[in-house]
Amino acid sequence: MRVLNQLIGIIEAELKVLLRESGVFIFVLFFPFMFSLLTYGAGQALTGGEAPLTQWFYQLIGFTIMTIALTMSSSSAWYFRRGMMTGRLEYILAAPISPLTAVLSSAVTNIVLNIAIFVVVASIGVVTVYGLSNLLNVIGVILFLALALLPAVGFNLLVGIATVVFREPEPVSNVINAIVSSVSGFTYPIIMLPSFLQALGQAMPYSYIVNGARDILAGSFEYVQLSPHLFLLAYLLLGLIFFRIGEVNYVRKSGVHW
Repeated sequence: MRVLNQLIGIIEAELKVLLRESGVFIFVLFFPFMFSLLTYGAGQALTGGEAPLTQWFYQLIGFTIMTIALTMSSSSAWYFRRGMMTGRLEYILAAPISPLTAVLSSAVTNIVLNIAIFVVVASIGVVTVYGLSNLLNVIGVILFLALALLPAVGFNLLVGIATVVFREPEPVSNVINAIVSSVSGFTYPIIMLPSFLQALGQAMPYSYIVNGARDILAGSFEYVQLSPHLFLLAYLLLGLIFFRIGEVNYVRKSGVHW
């Protein structure tokens, strides 16, 4: 119960900080619409106005999940880097609260905010393309994302540990974001990629997240599609293991006392 109270308290504080940055919130909402309309407009021009509206929906959901993926990895990299620069990381390690609880609280806060953004974008897209009859599917996608983003938490713990190792957030997050955005099927099916890039995309969680979200909202999701997510929870386990290893090594090198 104590850990749960600590978790809730930190999440509440983190949400208050994030909600003060309303400009970022508005930009993240605007970004998927801007780029999906640009790509759909280009498709309309190339096909002589025959591109179906479902193609715009495909791009809209893809750009939204891509924004979530990129902001999560960048936030993880900068969370650890700022912690090293300001001494907050040493404070967290020395505090009575578990360091993992503090880090996971920040990750959960990001997930909650990103799901809220996704709900707004997806609701507009669903009503525009499928009508009000599919709007209840948004509830299903909330539950799906709450499960499907857990491997992404582990994935981004690995990003954070890599930032501690290399001591620079931008090279780490930029390389990872470039790979993730290229092979995850956000804006085009990954079957269009060479086999080795398809395999790379299928080894990461985001292609399953974006395809599952699209199918749930369109009403064509099948429960068998949940199977890969159970195996992808290995990312969460790996993230927790490497976080613990990194925590012990950092404590030893920095001389922090618990």
